[in-house]
Order: sequence, then C-alpha cells, then structure tokens
Amino acid sequence: MKPKIFSKTFYITIGIVLGLVVIAFLLINTPFTPPNQKQSSNKSQQTFFILSDTHFLAPELHDDGKAFTFIKGTAAGKDLDYQKASLEAFVATALRDKPDGIIITGDLTLNGEKISAEKMVQLFAPLADAKIPLYCIPGNHDIHDGWARKYQGSEQKTTPQISPEDFKKIFSQGYQNALATAPEDLSYSLSINADYRLILLDSNLYTRDDSGSQPVTQGKLRDSTLKWLREQLEAAKEAKQHSLLFIHHNLLKHNPTVYKGYVLENAETVKKLLKDYDVPAVFSGHIHAQDIMQEDGLTEIVSSSFAIIDHGYGVLTLSDSKIDYQRKTISVSSWAKSQTNLDEKLKKKLSQHDDYLYHLFDQDGQRLAYQTLMEQGIYDEKTLEPVAQFVGQTNIDYFRGTDFISDEKLQTLKQQSGYQLLAKHSDFLKDYVDFALQDQNLNDQKWRHRY
Repeated sequence: MKPKIFSKTFYITIGIVLGLVVIAFLLINTPFTPPNQKQSSNKSQQTFFILSDTHFLAPELHDDGKAFTFIKGTAAGKDLDYQKASLEAFVATALRDKPDGIIITGDLTLNGEKISAEKMVQLFAPLADAKIPLYCIPGNHDIHDGWARKYQGSEQKTTPQISPEDFKKIFSQGYQNALATAPEDLSYSLSINADYRLILLDSNLYTRDDSGSQPVTQGKLRDSTLKWLREQLEAAKEAKQHSLLFIHHNLLKHNPTVYKGYVLENAETVKKLLKDYDVPAVFSGHIHAQDIMQEDGLTEIVSSSFAIIDHGYGVLTLSDSKIDYQRKTISVSSWAKSQTNLDEKLKKKLSQHDDYLYHLFDQDGQRLAYQTLMEQGIYDEKTLEPVAQFVGQTNIDYFRGTDFISDEKLQTLKQQSGYQLLAKHSDFLKDYVDFALQDQNLNDQKWRHRY
C-alpha cells in the first residue's frame, strides 16, 4: 500500500493549529499583565528608599574660600562640606539592605548645577551595578536655576544649568523604566508590579531656557499634566492597581503659618482627583521638615532634607495588603569608622560627623533667636542665651519629626526659662515655637495603611 501523500496546504494548516496550541499553553501559564502596563517586577512585596532635598553641590564646584564660606552661612543648617561622604554612606546602606529602588522627590542639587547632577549619579553608580534603580523627579532648585554657581576664592562664577532634557538623560533610569510620561514636563509613572503604580510628578515652574534669576519657590501642575494624571489613575484602577504619588511640593498645609510657595497652587484640584480614585498617600519634600499628616482620608508623608540634622530617609514597603513606612537615619560617623580607604585626617573628622551635623543645625536655630531678639534691641545674654538654646532644640525636634509629644511633656517644656523669656519678648518666636513644639496630627516616624 502506498503511503498517503498530503498536500502543502494540509501541512500549513497543521502548523497553524499546533502554533495556536503552543500560544494558548503559554498564555495560560504566564502571569497576566493588563494591557498598556509595563510591569517591572513579579515580586508581591517591594521596598523603596525615599530621599528628598539632598541639595548636593559637587566638590569640584567649591573650595574653602570666601565665597563658599559665605554661601555656607546662608544654607539654613545644610551640610555642604561632607555631602560626598553622607551620600556614600547612604549608598553603602542601600547596597547592604537591597531595596527595589531609590526614589528622590526633588531638589537633588543645591542650585541646579549640571555638574552636581552628573557627579551625584556617579556616586550612585554602585546601585545601578547592583540593579537598584534610581527614580528621580526635579525640585524647584533643579531645572534652569539662575543661582547655579561655582565658588572659587572670593568669586561666584556661573556654571552650566540643568535643562529638562539634561535631567532626563542624567537621571535616565526612571524614564527608561517608565510606563508613561507626561506630554509637557518631567512627570512619569512606573508599574512596579501587579498591585502598585507609582506616579512621579513634576510640580515645578521653570523657564524654557537658562535662567538669570532665582528659582521659583511655588509649584503648580500644568493642565496637560492634570489630564495625564487622571488618565494614569484611571488606567491603574482598570488594572486593579493601587496608585501612590511622589511630588516635590506639598498638597497639605503642614505649617499653617508658613505654607505659601510650599503647598501646590492647585492642590485642591489634585486632592479632589486623588479622593475620586482612593489614593491613600502622597510623598513629598520641599519644606525640609519631616512630617506626616492626614486630611480627609489622604495621608501626606514629607521627607526631611537629607542635607540636614540626621540624614533622614524613608523606607517604604508595599505588599498586596498594606503599605508600611518608617523613617530611618544615616550615621556617617559609624560608616566612616568602618572604612579602610579614607584619608586619616578626613576619617577623623567624619568619625565626629553626627555631632557636627547636630551642632550645625542647632546653631542655625539659635541664630534665628539671636537675630530676632537683637532686632528688637535686646542684647542681654541672660535673655539671649536661654531663648536661643530653647529655639535651637525645638527646631531640631521639629525638622527631624520628633515633636510628637504628650501634653504633659509640652507643659514641662513651657516651664523652662527659655520659653518663658521668648514668650515675654517676642510674639514671632512664641508663635513659631508654639506650633513647632507639639505635632498634633500623626507620628512622623512611621505610618501604616491596610487594604
């Protein structure tokens, strides 16, 4: 009997059928990714480190001359001398703990120096090698800042500024991993897994070209970005993802006396949008003070400036059932003692860095008290010194978020001579201190949300 000979059409048909069977098998056994969703991980739990307001000035842009000494005196307690070491200590911590990413909510550079941005990325290069991505959005000091300077001797010299295009290239990982980008600014979204979408917003107002003036403090979301934000929230809802926002400017008034320029100009519009989509939390910076507060179901976590007091950062852990946030700090002193390749002179200085940082910020608070009282004609050290010490310590607790105290502790503090004297001599200092002494909202060190 002769073997049956099949036509070419028969074999093509069989091939198509087998191909469809294979495709069906793969679809059944592959985790489902909703349409238009660039999912970066299948991990059910992920952890991110959050920094804000690092205000890094590349060492190449300054010396110990007159101009740099002057700018340090205006830096509001920021450490400008040992920033390289503090960021290296942070990188070492991240390499040890291996988070799934680092998020920085703006003001990465001191005043938008392009060299500072480039050098900062170089410092973070070990993280890229360890597959720990860096996700950044700009702050009001980063893009087209007319204050971008190099401090050499007694001179301040202009240095290249960061353009929006530069920012995308220098801090490229966020845009390379982005699910979507906004049409007119540096906002983008990340689909980190099946449960979460992170939306990083550019809230800054900057010129189209290089600027010759100071940076704009206030912020606002563009109309096109608001439209894009709604689209992202809607897409996340359809994909059954929880959305979290990251932005430089604040949505809530964390300080009722000092908020103009810090709270987003169209914050009410944004808050309503977030409420419509049940967004539980937003993470921001800008005011340099650690604070967590809740208003109408929305929690805002403001990270303190990494450049001040205790080098604070947040640890954000996301799972399908909860969000967990904790504030932690970097001890440069401990890090320096473990380093074997540091110059001995530098190592000795860095071994005392924690005390130096505390003293630096304490002195800035005391300076405020001295200046305020002396402008009122008060020069008596028996008044000036206790008031300055009280304001200095209050400032420290307020900015690092350790002001969540009991009513009993508050009354004890108000019995101190420093408080009694400032209340007697300065309405301004009394109003400032009365607010800063006790946080009446939420504990600023930790927060948890359950679904």
